[in-house]
Amino acid sequence: MKENISMHREIYDIEYKEKVKRELIKCLKKAGEELYLLDRNLICDDNFIDIHAHERSICFKFGLYLNKYIDSNYLLKKYDLDAEYNRDIEGVKRLGNRPNGCYPDLILHKRGSNENNILIIECKGWWAYEKDIEEDKEKITEFLVSERYNYMLGLLIVFNRENIVFDWIE
Repeated sequence: MKENISMHREIYDIEYKEKVKRELIKCLKKAGEELYLLDRNLICDDNFIDIHAHERSICFKFGLYLNKYIDSNYLLKKYDLDAEYNRDIEGVKRLGNRPNGCYPDLILHKRGSNENNILIIECKGWWAYEKDIEEDKEKITEFLVSERYNYMLGLLIVFNRENIVFDWIE
């Protein structure tokens, strides 16, 4: 599978890809900081015990903050950020081991085609089992190597009690 990912990477201009990733990192960090400043109580309570909102609630709020920074970014503002987006042009997103369809937590793309699929994100809370995280990494990898979807970048986000972790899938 690593060989397929390497071949996939050649599709995008390396300089453009690095520039996009740098700009994304800036936006992601700002969104994470804002989430933990204003809405940390979704992730855990003040005593850091096992009280948290559902992953979708946290991902949604993070996506709102992220969208704000993407919309103000000169390079990224031309793309759409969508949550749990299952559309594939006029059909439904499907992968080899997900024939009934699938929906990534967040994607950055241009709606209506698969020509500008920039980023696929899967999110997990600190309480998620390691197995769930591995399944999300596999899902991201499938989207990266897919000739149909051809995403430029993949990212697993883990919402820990005290901070956010960005795990780029290469």
